[in-house]
Amino acid sequence: MQVIAIGGPEGVHPAVHRAERALGAVVDAVAELPADDVVLATRDEQARKIARAARLVLGPERVGVLHVDAPCTAWAVMLAGISAPGLTASSARAVADEVLARTTTRALVSSVASLHRPAPTFRQHAGSYLPGTAFVVDAGRATVGRFRGSLGVPDGGDVLVVARSARPVVREEDGALLPRTPDTELTGVGDGWPAARWLEASTIDGSLGTAVTTALSRSYLWGACDACGRAVTAACIFCDIGERRPRAARPDIQPETQPDIQPDPQGAIS
Repeated sequence: MQVIAIGGPEGVHPAVHRAERALGAVVDAVAELPADDVVLATRDEQARKIARAARLVLGPERVGVLHVDAPCTAWAVMLAGISAPGLTASSARAVADEVLARTTTRALVSSVASLHRPAPTFRQHAGSYLPGTAFVVDAGRATVGRFRGSLGVPDGGDVLVVARSARPVVREEDGALLPRTPDTELTGVGDGWPAARWLEASTIDGSLGTAVTTALSRSYLWGACDACGRAVTAACIFCDIGERRPRAARPDIQPETQPDIQPDPQGAIS
């Protein structure tokens, strides 16, 4: 499996290919790769539309679209996860979801006056106009708080990714804000946050390899695509069709409430 990050910044995992947000650039990037499945990874709507257009041009036989709504540094952690050696394109969605579920993202911003998600309080909005103020945004919990000397990035994960604006938010930015030296610093991110000065950091809880292994260990629960027959979780990244599997195989149904039906042999993963 090959991975192309559309609009991906510099500094992402070395196994990930990058392409600009342009249909021609994406088509050319796919054409340069070996005859293998290709996953077009996106995190913004413009890139997603281009990825879908490229799949229409090239055909869904080997081109899948994996879109996630995640901060840029969390996306970089996820890209590292789906770039693990030996993974198939059918496993990309499951691995991405598992990695993102274990990833914590915090941002330090100089202002929340233009922040809409998560929404700041009126007091925080007004405080943005005061000199010397800064705020910590927790993307996972969707919370905003005043910066009181700590960014609160957990320690212990084996992947720590950082991106920042050209100017530091606070003087301590190169010191005690982070638990350790980042493994990767992204560049070319652009306006990561709606503030003049910002810093974003993401780290995974524990080992990236453990997250990948955990996702693959649940492969017996995956369904199959009605169109192409590939193993899928939630929806096929090649066909955008929801998974098909016997109702009795769904993990959200407890054994005592499962209906007495025979499994559909056509739902087996090939």
